[in-house]
This record gives sequence, structure tokens and C-alpha cells, in this order.
Amino acid sequence: MIHIIYHGYFSFAIHKVVQDLAAKGADILAKPHTDYVLSAGKEGFLARDIKGDPAPDAILFFDKDVRLARALEKQCPLFNPANAIALADDKIATFDALAPFLPMIDTVPAPFHYRAQVPTDDFLAYVEGRFGYPMVIKAAKGSFGEQVFLANNRDEAKVIATNMGAEDYLFQPFIAESAGVDKRVLVVGDGILGAIERRNEHDFRANIAAGSTARPIDLTEEEKELALAAHKGAHLAFSGIDLIDSHSGPLLVEINSNMSYLGFQQATGIDVSEKILAYVVAEIR
Repeated sequence: MIHIIYHGYFSFAIHKVVQDLAAKGADILAKPHTDYVLSAGKEGFLARDIKGDPAPDAILFFDKDVRLARALEKQCPLFNPANAIALADDKIATFDALAPFLPMIDTVPAPFHYRAQVPTDDFLAYVEGRFGYPMVIKAAKGSFGEQVFLANNRDEAKVIATNMGAEDYLFQPFIAESAGVDKRVLVVGDGILGAIERRNEHDFRANIAAGSTARPIDLTEEEKELALAAHKGAHLAFSGIDLIDSHSGPLLVEINSNMSYLGFQQATGIDVSEKILAYVVAEIR
């Protein structure tokens, strides 16, 4: 029995992925994360299934509730591992872990803050000197490009920063040569399934949810090596790795542990759900 755990409150795109996975067999059960409660145990939190469903042999974790993931990992194999989910979900943590040995978009985290707070003029002057305008400002934790913004001047940067509220966020340079275009690489186990180019003619964000079109592409050897190094460096079992082209070569943008891959599947004809499930079954045998 394999359980697929998804976020029970929203995220239509991930629900469609979960439905696609669950349709692959009678021994696959999709469950919202709200089916579980956490209680104290001798080794930390334990997860209790309030529905009382049969215990799984493995769990596909398509959510970002890291506390629940770590509790469930004590009971059976979890794909992706909890620490990998935590790393992928936090773009600042991703940069901290991978930038020392992989080419990534330069990143400066916003100063720590408890509530909506405009960075000081001294701090803004520093990032302006480092990146110039336009400048990308994005939430450290976000999906589908919804928390990614472009500031054209200091006044806009202050408004965007204030609207981030108490959430962690970061500053990055705008890579003009890749505006509206990126490459999503799907990796399962130790192998690349394929890659698509996502292109948006009306927005600097390349997410399909922001209106991009997708087409299958071939990667260069350098891009393949970069995608696999990011995947392995984060200890992911399956992932969506986002790359962009720059004047200095390919750059890693981010890693995704519980990505929506239906756009990739439609563009390439590759049955990603089947590949992920086959990998999981082979790992637990």
C-alpha cells in the first residue's frame, strides 16, 4: 500500500497530480494532510491517522508540512525525504546549501523581521548597488510564481517588501536575457526524464500557472550536469529543477520537491506518475 499525502486546503494543480498518481493502482490511497494529528512521543512528534486507514509501505508526500513529514518518516519510507522537502521549499535555504558549489542566481535575503517592515535605505542602497533595477523580489516560500515580483525603482521595492508582511523574502538580479523563459527538468532517482522550455510572452515569470506555453527540449551536457547536481545535492528522490540561460552560462533558479508536472507530462508525453511510482516500488522492495 502506498499513501499519497497532499495539502487538504487548496492547490488545484497538485490535486490533479495526486489524482493522476492515485489512478495508477488499487493499492494507492490519496489522503489530505488533515487526516493526521501530531502527538508527543519519546522521539518527538508522532503522526496519528484519524481515519484509521491501513498503514502504508511507503508515502509519496505532495505537501510542505515538514513537521508532519518528519513524524511520518519515523513510520515508513517517505518520498521525498522530509529534509529535502524543507530545503526545496525555502529558496533562501536552497541558495545557502547549493550556491557554494553550483552556479545560481545571486541572492540576498531580506533582513529578519517580525511584521511588515520596509528595509532601511542603507540596506536598499546595498542591494541596488549589487543588482540595480529592475530587481526581482520574491517570497522565500512560494509556488506557481504567485509570490514573485519585479521592482523598477526604490519606491516599488518598498511597497513590495511591505506587502510581504512577516514572511521571509529575498532579492535577486533581473536576468534580462531570460525574461519570461526557463527550463524545467524532471528528475527521478538518478536519471533525467526530460526537459521542457516554459515561455511567457507577456510576463517575466515563466511559470505555466502565469500563462506560459511549454515545449520539449534537449538539454546541453552542462545543463544536465547542473540539474543532476542540484537534485542529488538536495537528496531528492524526484524533483523539478528550474534552470535559466544567462550570458555567463546556465544558472540554477530553484528546486521543487512536490511539483505540479502535468504541463511537462502533456508537452512531452512522458508518464511522470508511472515513473515516480515505479521508482518508489523498486526502492521499498
